[in-house]
Amino acid sequence: MPKIVAAKNESERLVLDFVHAAYGEQMDIDAMTALMADDFAWQLHVPLSPVIVGREAARAELVKHSQLSTGMIEGSEIRTVVSDGDTVVVERVDVNAMGGVGRVPVSFNVTAIFEVRDGSITHWREYWDTTHVARQLGIDPAHMFDPLDG
Repeated sequence: MPKIVAAKNESERLVLDFVHAAYGEQMDIDAMTALMADDFAWQLHVPLSPVIVGREAARAELVKHSQLSTGMIEGSEIRTVVSDGDTVVVERVDVNAMGGVGRVPVSFNVTAIFEVRDGSITHWREYWDTTHVARQLGIDPAHMFDPLDG
């Protein structure tokens, strides 16, 4: 795992535990969902992805993602964590292998915003360049999310 970013408060610790559970060949979906509130809301990509609402719906979506991609693998890095109250912002470089058999490693910059309430994560929104990822995969950016629709 790359450089260690220390949490400065409980909200940051919770979010870093969540992000660290996404590291490895397989995300630890049980650990991730254990940190979610019942009314958890997740938007994989703002503004292009739908908002997934509810812990169990998010679990199902994470399972779908794990069939299409590894978790964050070697080269992934948490660069910065900042917070204001219960809002935590994490700047990362993610490296994932995507695309089923013969997976292609892709690297991209991500900014994620998390909201925390009563010791659980309530919201997770991510911002990243879909065109940059699509080009690494050799696909048309307009079809970036097609595999998630099925």
